[in-house]
Amino acid sequence: MRARSIALCGLVWALALAAAPTAARADGPPSRADVEATLRKGGSDKDANLPRLAAEAEPLLIAIADDKAVEGPIRARAVAALAYARSARAHTYLENLVLRKAPSSDAVDRLLVRRGAVALGWQSGPRVVDIIAPLLDHTDPEVRLDAAVALGLCRARAAEAPLRAHHDQETDPAVKRQIESALRAIAPAPPR
Repeated sequence: MRARSIALCGLVWALALAAAPTAARADGPPSRADVEATLRKGGSDKDANLPRLAAEAEPLLIAIADDKAVEGPIRARAVAALAYARSARAHTYLENLVLRKAPSSDAVDRLLVRRGAVALGWQSGPRVVDIIAPLLDHTDPEVRLDAAVALGLCRARAAEAPLRAHHDQETDPAVKRQIESALRAIAPAPPR
């Protein structure tokens, strides 16, 4: 069942990418201005342009995400696009971003941490649970919520213990529901 879901998602993305307008110039790969323009006009982090940008402009996405002169929402969309990069460079960047920015109280940094955590959850990997689980203790409930989303996305059995440990102490109802959802994704109830 899960394999069919994944295959269907892949088909939907392929069709969306085929229909998506290209940001690349006719004479080569997209410029930074092209990438920023695409990030600005996109409506959500599920935009069909994000996987294409990750494939064509990964270094530019990293540069934009790190550029404090760029507006926070655009930087966050660049981070979200890196979920689709699937390269060691992008994965390491996302890990370091979350570790570096997690202690910050800055609103943009919190947004980048949230997008970075979800991107890591999509990518999974051996260190993802160790990097994301501490976010369940964050003071910002939105960071905690996205940490729970990310741990559910990675589907790592190792995520079950920190999610269970934080479930009873969580005070925000939305975060608590997301923890429950993540736990169902990781360790579904056995059939009756």
